[in-house]
Parts: sequence; C-alpha cells; structure tokens
Amino acid sequence: MSARTAALASFLALGVALGSSAGADPISVGPALLELDALWVGGPPAAEGSPLLVRTSGDGVLVVTRAPAGNTPAWRSATRDAYMTEVEKGLLAGAEKLALTRKKLGKDNVNVIDATVRRKGPKGGTEVVAVRILLFRTLTIAAAAAAPDTRAGRKLVETAVAGLSPR
Repeated sequence: MSARTAALASFLALGVALGSSAGADPISVGPALLELDALWVGGPPAAEGSPLLVRTSGDGVLVVTRAPAGNTPAWRSATRDAYMTEVEKGLLAGAEKLALTRKKLGKDNVNVIDATVRRKGPKGGTEVVAVRILLFRTLTIAAAAAAPDTRAGRKLVETAVAGLSPR
C-alpha cells in the first residue's frame, strides 16, 4: 500500500469513526434514496440506463443499478426463501462470504439482501465488495461498492451501500 493510499485510508476510517455529519443530500434513485457521506463524489444520476449512478471515494467505487425485474416470488411467503437463496448464490459465486443478511425495509417492507464478500479485484489484488439489493415487486435496485481489502475499505463500502433504502 502506498503512503498516499495509507493516509487516505486512515482519513476515511477517522471520518467513519467520528460519525462524520458532512453528508450530502439524499440522491433519488426511483422509489429509493441513497444517502452517502460527502467523501463520495461523482456526477448526477443518469435519467435512465445502467449504471444509474457511479461515485468514488479514494480507492473505493460505488455503482447503483436499477432494472425492471419481477420479484414476485420474494413477496410471497411460500416462495420467498427459495428466491432469496438463489439471489444470494449469485452474489456469493466466486467470492469468500464475509457477511450475508436479509431484512425488510421501508413502509412497504421491501425485501433486502445485504452481502459483503472478498474477491480478486480486476488488478489481481484482493478487494472487499459490499452489495445491497432492494427487491421491489417489479423493480430491482442494487448498490455495490468495492475497495481494497482493508478494515477501512470494508467499513467504507458497507457504510456506503447501507445508505440505499426504499422511500
């Protein structure tokens, strides 16, 4: 790790530890909002298409996608578990699972999957990737963030994707 990267990681860790209140305004991504720390920078959300939003923070990258996808099985108690398990298998394929949770969020109890994995990055080193998937009835919105595999990197990406929630 370079001295610049180490210094940036320390700065990011300090900001997270202090509960930085320098957050930007929430970003609208359809029926969901994304709240990020002001350290994440990038252009405005795309009007349509994918990716919907790209932000960076030092060595971290965050991408938000939105796709029309019927998630009816996630909304039916008889098929929910099997459907969520299949989605999770896709998230974990080829990676080491660090964390995996299911929950419901928002006034409509939207099904959510949160996953954190360790994998080989595009440049050959290991990286940590956190993903949050919101499974609306007819729409899927996902936030995925990747950073170098360090404690600060993991905290950075998990905090970023946790900012995605249904309205």
